[in-house]
Amino acid sequence: MLGTGGEVRILGPVEVCGPRGLAVLTGARQRSIVAVLALRAGTPVPVDRLVDVLWGEDPPRTAVRSLHSHVARLRQALADCGLPGALMTKPGGYQLDASVDAVTFERTRDLSLWRGEPLAGTELFGWGRAEVDRLRDQRIAALETYWGERLDRQNAIEELERLVAGQPTRERLVGLLMRALHLGGRHADALEVFRRLRHRLADDLGADPGPDITALHTAILRRDPSLHSARPAQLPARAGHFTGRAAEFASLCGLPPIVVVSGVAGVGKTTFAVEWARRVADRFPDGQVFLDLQRLTPAQALTEMLHSLGVPADRVPADPSATYRSLLHGKRVLILLDDVRRARDVLPLVPGDQGNLLLITSRDTLSALGTHHAVHTISLGLLSEPEAHDLFADILGASRVHAEPGATADLVVHCGRLPLALRIAAARLAIRPGRRIADLVRELTRNDPLDVLSVDGDDRTVRTVFASAHRTLSPQAARLFRVLGEHPGASFPADLADAMGPGLDELVASHLVGEVGNGRYALHDLIRLFARQSGDLGDGVERLLDRYLTIAHAAGEVLNPRHDLVTRPRCDDLPFTGDRVEVLACLDAERDNMLHMIRLAARSGLHRETWQLAYLLTAYFEARGNWAARVEQCEHAVTAARALGDQRAEAEMLRGQGIALQMTSRIAEAMVVQRQALALVREAGDLRGEARLHNNIANAHSELREFDLALDSYRAAMDVHGAAGDEVGVALARRNLGYTYVRMGRPELAAEPLFAALETFRAKENLRLEAATLMSLGNAFHRLADLQPALRYFGDALRISREITDDRFEADALTGLGVTQLALGDACAARECLTTALAVCRALGDGHREASTLRDLADAELALGDLAAAREHLTAALEARVQAPDGFEQARAHRTFADLEGRSGRWTEAARHLAQAVTLFTSCRRS
Repeated sequence: MLGTGGEVRILGPVEVCGPRGLAVLTGARQRSIVAVLALRAGTPVPVDRLVDVLWGEDPPRTAVRSLHSHVARLRQALADCGLPGALMTKPGGYQLDASVDAVTFERTRDLSLWRGEPLAGTELFGWGRAEVDRLRDQRIAALETYWGERLDRQNAIEELERLVAGQPTRERLVGLLMRALHLGGRHADALEVFRRLRHRLADDLGADPGPDITALHTAILRRDPSLHSARPAQLPARAGHFTGRAAEFASLCGLPPIVVVSGVAGVGKTTFAVEWARRVADRFPDGQVFLDLQRLTPAQALTEMLHSLGVPADRVPADPSATYRSLLHGKRVLILLDDVRRARDVLPLVPGDQGNLLLITSRDTLSALGTHHAVHTISLGLLSEPEAHDLFADILGASRVHAEPGATADLVVHCGRLPLALRIAAARLAIRPGRRIADLVRELTRNDPLDVLSVDGDDRTVRTVFASAHRTLSPQAARLFRVLGEHPGASFPADLADAMGPGLDELVASHLVGEVGNGRYALHDLIRLFARQSGDLGDGVERLLDRYLTIAHAAGEVLNPRHDLVTRPRCDDLPFTGDRVEVLACLDAERDNMLHMIRLAARSGLHRETWQLAYLLTAYFEARGNWAARVEQCEHAVTAARALGDQRAEAEMLRGQGIALQMTSRIAEAMVVQRQALALVREAGDLRGEARLHNNIANAHSELREFDLALDSYRAAMDVHGAAGDEVGVALARRNLGYTYVRMGRPELAAEPLFAALETFRAKENLRLEAATLMSLGNAFHRLADLQPALRYFGDALRISREITDDRFEADALTGLGVTQLALGDACAARECLTTALAVCRALGDGHREASTLRDLADAELALGDLAAAREHLTAALEARVQAPDGFEQARAHRTFADLEGRSGRWTEAARHLAQAVTLFTSCRRS
């Protein structure tokens, strides 16, 4: 380990700084000797290598004697500045022992270390000159990374122009300037920079620009919107303390496209991978992605990867693998996949281009991956004794380690030189400044850990180290630790832990639980595994589920109190008050955990808890959407209800599954499960359930534009609701019947059922259904061209929607208002209303509503004469329809696009859009 207290600076004029100040270096030869030795600091440099670098291919006969004379004077200069032992004589050469700014720069990429031209004031030949070029290249690469992340800075263009002037054929640098100019709206200048590069390469080198910058030029020509997307920079922070692994790093200098880092648990695979990834991050200008695969299926991992690469959650395509490869084509992206379990989990995430790098950590060697791809494998072993000592000292502090050298050596042995064990031991000592290292050694000795910790490749090594920390916990904290080990989510809130019992603060202090921000906590994966094996779980899973059931039930009482199938005792210890917004925010934060808990309950055979938790989340999903997750929840719930033989619960969850399937455009599947539910409720004689299912089946027919079948089902719903004495149910079916008349182009038939429904809802004080009916009336009167009543009905619906904080209804009411204002000729008011509606739709993540609103907004922009804005909205509307298909609405968008192109004089494009509209309208009529 270098560390005489001195620093050699070669990133500029060569200097040596010691405890007494700068060394006095007389002449270029002394500075050159310092520079050469600094470039190989900590290792001997042979005399003949020094002669070659200092005098070139034809040195004088006195070169070696002259070298020894210069070294003697240099040694004195170093002693004078406080570094008497920095320059050492070694067999056949010399060695400099000091820290070097260039080495620090290679590790940190800190540009502030540079003071000018590298090795300034020296006279070097051969290898020395090559080193100067290497350092210059490192600086340029770091500058490229720096400015690549700051292209929107005000001075980015000016600085990049200056850098390109000095490196006119460096394509990555030129590409950054092109991007900066493009982002600054200077498209012509960006293209001109490429033209100059092309001519320079042709004239000077007889070459063409490379594929990456050529693709960038094409994207700028097309004004590709992806150029404005942020590049992922997701690498975790470096470990605060890192040592060793020089040989492993050296083996990666060629940047193999796929690297697997394997080794025993706790050996530091992730730390190593993150350290190396950060060292080479500047070579991947298109971004760095980090993904923890421990709790993700391959499909979920691929979806997360698309999100990282800029694909919105509501636009993940049906074939994500192809989109993933396309997004990476021609790019240089570093992808770090942490804690991979099986080779097949990785296969969908292998990039198609070799310009990207896939870095994988796993406890397994993933040998099966090598049968499909060329893989560079690194197997991390234990640290050497000096490396283990240095790591422990870095964490705990040099003064405490130096005070107990013997105990430290013993501790390194007891921990088996395993990085995780050393880190945990040092952390436990650090939080108790009065405790000696020897005390922990005695504890380890007392518990005879050597039999376990000295066994390489056995997970019990990690378990033994964790057990040492676990034994210090109070009984309450130990019980909490065991229960939290079963929590399946990535993190959990403090109130959940507190509800399980006391001890969270103690666990955090022991570093067995970590705080991850926003009042949330998490267990490291290895600690989680240990926790699950640390004692009797008892009723831990049931207690976790009981807490989530309590939260879900209380939340449902606020959102939509209709949980007639589940009753629970009142609880005052909740993470929210009765405010709807606060309840939704709480469930938003816990949504993924709720799904994990449903899965855990299903795996644990806790059937009642499985279906009840899914059932109690009904109102949340009605308010927020995310229907794909809802499908999975309901599938688990249906299976659980069947296992219990509870037909009423099964029918209810089949109904919920059908709604979720319908909302994800899986109408045929929705029909199947709704009819299964219908058979169950008929068998049970449940008239209300039967009526609701007739209504849902009718909704599905309506979505398919099978309006006659929809009307029949709505009438059946009315009849059964009537037989059950359910006035609200009858009114709901009437409202749906009236709205179907509107959708099928018969608004004159809609008024009677809609007004009848409205009267009932007002009498029953059902604000939500009153708002829905008012919107239907607004649509009906709009279709009848009676616009003032339509405006009034939409306005009343908006007021109620905001009163009950129903975002979906608010979006629909705003859209209806905007469309009606446009029909009245007030395009400015229409645009304002529709813009607000669009923001609500996007916050909901509702692709169908978003696409429809975008088309309506395009109509408003056309009325205002803003053709560019209209084009932008229509393009976005058609893109949104990829994830929310609706042939009729797509046809309307193409029809509006045809109008736009006609106004722009682009008659060919207008005809194309009109033909697509006709085809889609015809298809809808046939279906």
